[in-house]
Amino acid sequence: MGVHVVSKLDNRQHASFNLEATTQKELSDSSVRIRTQLISLTSNNLTYALMGGFLHWWDAYPVSESYPAPYNDSLAWGIVPAWGYATVEETTIPELPKGTLLYGFWPTTSTPTDLELKRGSPKDHWLETSAHRQQLMPLYNRYTVTRTSSPISDLTHAPNLPDPARDELDRMAWTALYIGGVAGFVLSEYVFSSNPNQPPIHPLGNQAGLHWTLSDGELSSAVVVNLAASTKTARVFSYYVARKLGGSAPLGLLQVTSAVASIEEADRNSPTDVPSKVVGYGGVGSEECAEWLVSRGPSKIVIVDFGGQGNALKDTLSLIKNHAELQSCKVVIVQVGNEQKVYSMEEIIAGRAAMAELGKVQYNTSGVQDTILESVDPETYFKTRGEQWEKWLDDRHLSVPGMQIVFGSGVSGPNGIEGGWERLCHGQVGAEEGLVYKMQ
Repeated sequence: MGVHVVSKLDNRQHASFNLEATTQKELSDSSVRIRTQLISLTSNNLTYALMGGFLHWWDAYPVSESYPAPYNDSLAWGIVPAWGYATVEETTIPELPKGTLLYGFWPTTSTPTDLELKRGSPKDHWLETSAHRQQLMPLYNRYTVTRTSSPISDLTHAPNLPDPARDELDRMAWTALYIGGVAGFVLSEYVFSSNPNQPPIHPLGNQAGLHWTLSDGELSSAVVVNLAASTKTARVFSYYVARKLGGSAPLGLLQVTSAVASIEEADRNSPTDVPSKVVGYGGVGSEECAEWLVSRGPSKIVIVDFGGQGNALKDTLSLIKNHAELQSCKVVIVQVGNEQKVYSMEEIIAGRAAMAELGKVQYNTSGVQDTILESVDPETYFKTRGEQWEKWLDDRHLSVPGMQIVFGSGVSGPNGIEGGWERLCHGQVGAEEGLVYKMQ
């Protein structure tokens, strides 16, 4: 049974180790004992480590005092959670019998882990209630029952799967990798709302108490600039934005990426009337790019930064500032993600200063979803979100052409979580490569 731990002081330092099977303590009431089965690693996991103390991601699965030294020191070491699937191995909840497959936020371990759960809404949703997790944002404490046509072990470990089972495993892997598309969906449909009966929601959610008007949230007079357009959240966001109807659609979509050919192919595959231009990072400041922006006639430019490389944001702002026909445009900058790397303390401080200096608006998926659930029936919201995600999965190879799921195995070694974390830390995971791990 393997465990992967990361240094809280320097996220590039990490280790894995094995534990011997031991007799487990008796399971508490309203609890399940799970084992992680299928999880993904993306740049999101680097963010969970980077901000793990401030946003309590380290609290989800704290290291155990029984771990070997020095990894039992919770001040120095932590477990970075990941999205995917786990099975119930023991239970004191009759509605969650042994063998139930749950989707959610799991430890990067193959050891048994206990959760305390209460029923949520809709009926197949369960909420984690452990005291040590109550400062974690609600999105990360929500678990969903998933039905499969065969046991999860048959899907993840069988050498030769029949076509229906292979497709099921593939859809599960994409769902783990893209976190069910929730970030891109709520950003497109609720922060930049297309529904006249649904006022746009601030990118941090209403609980932040910050100002976000109809003018901020409408896109009909805007060109949307996606920085890091090949990232997973950006691909889902672009998919939904390009399908906005009539007067709610943006005037154009400028996509800045390191994977120009793939995004251009995705645009050709997309049935949309929203004009799109794809440029590499070196082309965002070009006269050709400026002329295209001007040709769309925007009064607003919405820059959504999904983790643009290098000076992509500065180059975009310079382009607007230095072009007479763009200077009068209202500029809205929404910060969604970070570049795929481990940030130094100096870079973190500089990033915070830039947020204030440039007037960036931070985005938080949980904050937006929490706000949605204050006014929208949970059954309706999750049903709609689920149906939209299934449609996206149906179109996945058109929306993200060339994307390959790369299955790893277990915790330790170059083919396990350990190797994936090393590659993430050094920016070695390409835009067309999705890391998904079958745990052992």
